[in-house]
Amino acid sequence: MTDKDQIFNGMKDEFSSLRSEERAEYLLEKVAELYAIINSQQAHINKLEKAVYDSELFFNLPEVTLMTRSKLPRVLIDANDVVPVGDNFYEAEAYGGGGHYRWTGPERLNNFHVPVDRTQEKTLRISIVNAIKPEILNSIKLYVDGELVSYDFEKRNEGIELIAALPVSSRAQDTLISLFIPHLFSPSEVKPESSDNRKLGIAFHKLEVL
Repeated sequence: MTDKDQIFNGMKDEFSSLRSEERAEYLLEKVAELYAIINSQQAHINKLEKAVYDSELFFNLPEVTLMTRSKLPRVLIDANDVVPVGDNFYEAEAYGGGGHYRWTGPERLNNFHVPVDRTQEKTLRISIVNAIKPEILNSIKLYVDGELVSYDFEKRNEGIELIAALPVSSRAQDTLISLFIPHLFSPSEVKPESSDNRKLGIAFHKLEVL
């Protein structure tokens, strides 16, 4: 006999032993118990879903396609370059003396396929104009070809630079540089007077490998 059958038979016996005027109240109590169990389980599910969302362990880096193009000694990717808006960047916005930036979002992972020659050690510099919240900067995870790497920050006149060393590599593929930003916020969450509901991470200015 299955658990379902046992529960059914137990309730059937209880129901049969009740007077007719007690049966409606009995059914209401069982329905209330069921709703209480469902609500409790849903709260647990919501907690697990949030834990999954907040964890970088559950995102997948894309396969790096084998490229036949030549590798370059220096690569510069600017926010004003042609980047599809749907590729986890919003539209380019102007700032300063002719510069541009793009907010990352609405997802947490940004990938750059960089055709750089790594027969010698290189330096990666990522210029960041702003962050939707200051604490986001210290939560950034940087991956190179799927490997977590350390980095430093240097203050600039406008914003900061994320700086990391790229070791020598003989890979034929483009170098895959990935920025993982665990938490995104909308301007309306940061400033209640704002009506901007876009999920934003950092304001990306440029990426340079040299």
